[in-house]
Amino acid sequence: MALGIIIWLGTFIRTRNLRLLIDKTTGGYIPMDLDPHLFTKYARYIVEHGTLLANDPTRFVPLGASTIKSAFMSYAIVYLYKILNFFDSSVTIEYASIIYPAYAFALAMVFFFLLVRRLFDWKVGLLATLFLATIPAFLYRTMA
Repeated sequence: MALGIIIWLGTFIRTRNLRLLIDKTTGGYIPMDLDPHLFTKYARYIVEHGTLLANDPTRFVPLGASTIKSAFMSYAIVYLYKILNFFDSSVTIEYASIIYPAYAFALAMVFFFLLVRRLFDWKVGLLATLFLATIPAFLYRTMA
């Protein structure tokens, strides 16, 4: 119960800026950093073509760039999109891309708690999870 409250609080904090990530011209969601733009581009390509191309010709022209380092995150966004789209058909790949860090945070908190509980006990696990859920350095990297 307490772990659920901590995860809910952390996720609540991380999703407060969603309304600020809406493009005024298109009405769609836009990522706030450069890396998520690339992951969203690749995820959109995967949804449209079924797989990610091995070499992105639009980066480092004329040679292109390998997509192997971005493949895991792009496919994770695609699978999250497919799951969310199954329950709500209005979900877009852009929305899945910006909400992915919050979902990854929630999943990571479960595993972090289980690790700390195993190393110490459940009280220390809850306290450590609460600290990690609210620490500013981790908050910035997992913000939606």
